[in-house]
Amino acid sequence: MADTLAFIGGTGPEGKGLALRYARAGHPVVLGSRDAGRAAGVAGELNAALGGGDLVSGATNLDAAQRASIVFLTLPFDGQSDALPPLAAAVTGKLVISTVVPLAFVGGRPSVLPVPQGSAAQQAAALLPGAKVAAAFHHLSAKHLADLGHAMEGDVLVCATDAEAKQAAMQLVAEVPALRAIDAGGLENAVTVEAMTAVLLGINRRYKVSAAVRIVGV
Repeated sequence: MADTLAFIGGTGPEGKGLALRYARAGHPVVLGSRDAGRAAGVAGELNAALGGGDLVSGATNLDAAQRASIVFLTLPFDGQSDALPPLAAAVTGKLVISTVVPLAFVGGRPSVLPVPQGSAAQQAAALLPGAKVAAAFHHLSAKHLADLGHAMEGDVLVCATDAEAKQAAMQLVAEVPALRAIDAGGLENAVTVEAMTAVLLGINRRYKVSAAVRIVGV
């Protein structure tokens, strides 16, 4: 049976989009939220989008982390330092994939916030010391993820210091048709990968497109 995936902060756009794609790929999915009722309501919407069934369920963030074997972090960066410590025991030994970007918008223009640990992913690793943390999925459009009729394209840069975590994260990327996983080095490189999100958002804003990342020559 496919791994159960939890999405912490899963009722937001990125969490919903990724959850929908992986539920369609056959994974049981648990949406986590501070409000279990809200998570259950969004789970119902995703099950309807999938044509029925019960692959997606809703729970509190802690319950979601306990029930899953792989945990995605899809919450806003400003909530991470409060939300993650209570999950530390529940994710010990598990793969945790951070999609979080420490973004700020000034006058509608995106910029990256400084993080004492270096990146949002490195902060997550510090807050969840028993987890195997990888950073990935930063540059995918939440709108496109949520539209099952839209074929995804592009490369997903994956950073992890733990080789097993990196391989598992890259295998998950490959489950979404037309996405390709690229080994982007250790978790210390997440600071660069996260910062590229602000660049990409700026490009999308200026050119009025929804661009993706593609690494050529690999």
